[in-house]
Order: sequence, then structure tokens, then C-alpha cells
Amino acid sequence: MKILVVLSVLLTVSSAKILSRCEVARAVKNSVLAMFTQYSVADWVCMAYHETGYNTLALRYEKDSEGKIQSGDYGIFQINSKRWCTDDMFPNGADECHMNCNTFLSSNGDIQTDIDCAAVIVNEQGMQAWTSWVKNCKGKWIDYYTFFCF
Repeated sequence: MKILVVLSVLLTVSSAKILSRCEVARAVKNSVLAMFTQYSVADWVCMAYHETGYNTLALRYEKDSEGKIQSGDYGIFQINSKRWCTDDMFPNGADECHMNCNTFLSSNGDIQTDIDCAAVIVNEQGMQAWTSWVKNCKGKWIDYYTFFCF
């Protein structure tokens, strides 16, 4: 039984797509997110680093005090199912991005759907929607996140 569990974990880890900071920077620079001029490409790269380490298959569940799963955070930007997306596990989300949460999980490194939904989020709430950005990136010198990327 232990061998099966270890094998399952290894297969999951080996199928994860971890982007480089420059891959994330280029994707953001060439997207709708660049139109939000109050935020730099470095803001997005910094936030993605602190949310997931650039893992496009990142999935984290939020639990209540009793351990019951309340919502999920999906993809490189950890988009939450309570407000932004919906899926079979969380069918009652507000779905403001009009997307299935699982589309944010990409084994090939494509983060276009993540970017599209992040644009909706930042348009409504700004980058303050991501506490990791507030804590680790906001008002700090973060230009090094994009050094030698362009």
C-alpha cells in the first residue's frame, strides 16, 4: 500500500509544470494584465512566486475550523472558487470569471485562462485581492523579478 501512495505522489509531482520567472513575466507582459498600468509585470511575477512558486498545477483547499473543505484555490495565481470560478466540488461559487476552476490547472504551462480571470479580479478588487502580494510585493523593490527577462 505504501508503494502505491508514493508512486501516486511521484506521478503527480512529475506532471507539474513549474514555469520560470521569465516565462511568467513574458506571459503577463504580452497579456491584458499589462493594461493595468498601476501594476507592473514584476507585481504579477512576485505575486505568482509567493502564491505558488510558478506552479501551474497548484491546488490548495481552504478548510473551516472543523476541517471541512470550504473552497479551493487554483492555478498559478491561486484563484478562489468562492467568488471567481466553479466546478463539481464547488458548484455554488459566484463564478464571476465564468470559468470552471479546473481550467486554471495546466500541465503544459498555458496560463491564459488564469490571466483572463486575474484581469477580472484586478479590475474589481485590485491586487489587494491577493494577500501574498500585499504582504510580499506591495510597496517593495521587486524589479529583480523581471531582470533579464525582456
